[in-house]
Amino acid sequence: MRPVDSGATRALPRGLLVAAVLLLGARVAAAVYEKYHPSETWSLVAWVPMEQAQALSRERHLPILYYFSADWCSPCLVMERDVFNNDYAARGINQRYIPVRLKDRRQEEGENPPAVQSLINEHDVYAFPFFSIVGPDGKVQRQTRGYNGYTGTLQFLRIPTPSGRRPAPVR
Repeated sequence: MRPVDSGATRALPRGLLVAAVLLLGARVAAAVYEKYHPSETWSLVAWVPMEQAQALSRERHLPILYYFSADWCSPCLVMERDVFNNDYAARGINQRYIPVRLKDRRQEEGENPPAVQSLINEHDVYAFPFFSIVGPDGKVQRQTRGYNGYTGTLQFLRIPTPSGRRPAPVR
């Protein structure tokens, strides 16, 4: 009977081990960075900084569309995918409104920036998603809470649904 050779015939691929450790380290670092610096959700809507909204509203004679959301809000994510990433809906929003996206950060950071909290209080926002349409004169025209589906959102925004059916979102 032959003796069993338990030794490997190849050298340990040290280069691959080093590369694997470096890639794992890079992935962990990227995850930590994303946790503290979340990326903005992709959108076809041309969001305007809140500080510029009133001046643009008066200049263009368009109402401001305030959209209040939160990172943890599942209906907000669905609406952003179905409405804000839809070419037809986003074009309608961009043509008819000065769109402003405001994120509630109380759960993640313990408080909101003062300007955001002031608008949340002013518009009595207590549920997400929340829309408030404000005319160039600064008066609230209409508001809605929750996500009422693609068609319901277009109806609230007074954007006609094309041919009575919903176009596919951009992927």
